[in-house]
Amino acid sequence: MVSLKRKLLAVIVFSVGIGAGSPVLAQTTKTTWTLQECIEYSLKNNLQVKQAEFASENTLLTLKQAKNNLLPAINGSTGYGWSFGRSIDPTENTFVNQQISSNNFNLSGSVPLFNGLQLQNTIKRNRLENEAALSDVEQTKNDVVLNVVAAYTQILFSDELLQNAQLQLNTSQQQLERTQKLFRAGSVAESNIFEINSQMATDELSIINAQNQKNIAELNLIQLLDLRDIKHFEVVKPDIKDPDQDVIMIDAGEVYAASQQRMPQVTSVDLRVSSALKDIDIARGAYYPRLSLSGSISTNYSSARQQQVLLNTPNIQTIGFVNGDQTQPVLYSVPYSYSYTSYGFFNQLTDNQGKSIFLNLSIPIFNGFQVRNNVSRAIINHKLAVLNTEVVRNQLRTSIQQAFADAVAAQQKFIATKKQLAALELTYRNTEIKFNNGLVNTTDFNVARNNFTRAQSDLITAKYDYTFKLKILDFYQGKPLAL
Repeated sequence: MVSLKRKLLAVIVFSVGIGAGSPVLAQTTKTTWTLQECIEYSLKNNLQVKQAEFASENTLLTLKQAKNNLLPAINGSTGYGWSFGRSIDPTENTFVNQQISSNNFNLSGSVPLFNGLQLQNTIKRNRLENEAALSDVEQTKNDVVLNVVAAYTQILFSDELLQNAQLQLNTSQQQLERTQKLFRAGSVAESNIFEINSQMATDELSIINAQNQKNIAELNLIQLLDLRDIKHFEVVKPDIKDPDQDVIMIDAGEVYAASQQRMPQVTSVDLRVSSALKDIDIARGAYYPRLSLSGSISTNYSSARQQQVLLNTPNIQTIGFVNGDQTQPVLYSVPYSYSYTSYGFFNQLTDNQGKSIFLNLSIPIFNGFQVRNNVSRAIINHKLAVLNTEVVRNQLRTSIQQAFADAVAAQQKFIATKKQLAALELTYRNTEIKFNNGLVNTTDFNVARNNFTRAQSDLITAKYDYTFKLKILDFYQGKPLAL
């Protein structure tokens, strides 16, 4: 995994390989951008940020579903059918030989009472995963902000190089005018004019290279912002003063200790360690019995079923006595008769209701060691999660130590380059005076001038290198990244 610091180093050397191509680009009519506007726009429209936010929303839905799994599960069903010929009446379970139309309705439900606390631990695990996903979003935003600041700084750096190249061309043009006057006066040879023309061609090439570098830097920032249809793109140039040359009073160890509590990548891996612990509890929950409560209510209707109707009331009469014994009468029951009529739909639904309730207990006895293997797998995943926290912390410590060392080195380079520029400027001014008075030739003058020009470019590079590396230290200390 490429560390954040390596990505920052790839940018700080002002490479032109910041890749941010995307199939879907945002639209805007804005042409002039401040750094803060670039940061806000990128956080709102960057595709990587959107991906991280969608992933976070997905973990939130997973958490909601885990909570909903504690609720009862209720399901209903119904059916309607026809039977022809000899078939069974579904309401009386008897054979009939006629066409039958039938309906059935069923409502069932179940609720888990105990399952080894797997549902409760799943809720806790998913809550931790959601918090980790939110930290991932913040980490993605940090990466985007750092890349935008780096790309913005690259544009400012390229613009200063371009202005410096244009100033050098203006100086060469002025020098050419003076040399032409000296040549017409017979003070210098015509070869001096040729050499200055050659120098002007070199200056023009420097302008072209600087302009191309600035165009590429602007393109990199446009791609980071996911913009399209941009005909005119310009950044607001802040007044970046020379960096403070005081000793950098920062302790890398203290910065690292503080950043562990603030950096989202550390928070994310710590949360995933806790999540892995809950995975172990979930796996162990399969060792325990499962208890659930379920119930159902059902009814049906059949067109073949008829309702029996009593036509007369049964009547018992005395028709004699046994052996004339008045205490032993002979009784006779007058038979009663029935009639059949259609059985109404809603009456059948009421009369055919069936209800049930069950308490279900499932005891795991042997399952091919699946539970044991799942527990072992969860323990290994937890160890990997703990190891990943060490990897991330080591990367953070290394990044902070490297940022501190880079800032100190950049500061020393800036100070040395500034001194070098002052010395070369004196040399150049002195050589220029001698050249104007014919005391040195064009070659010596161009050497002094090119050394001075190179020192100016080196100072610009050192200035932005130092400025940006100080911003990296500010980032790890939780300070704003404004220029």
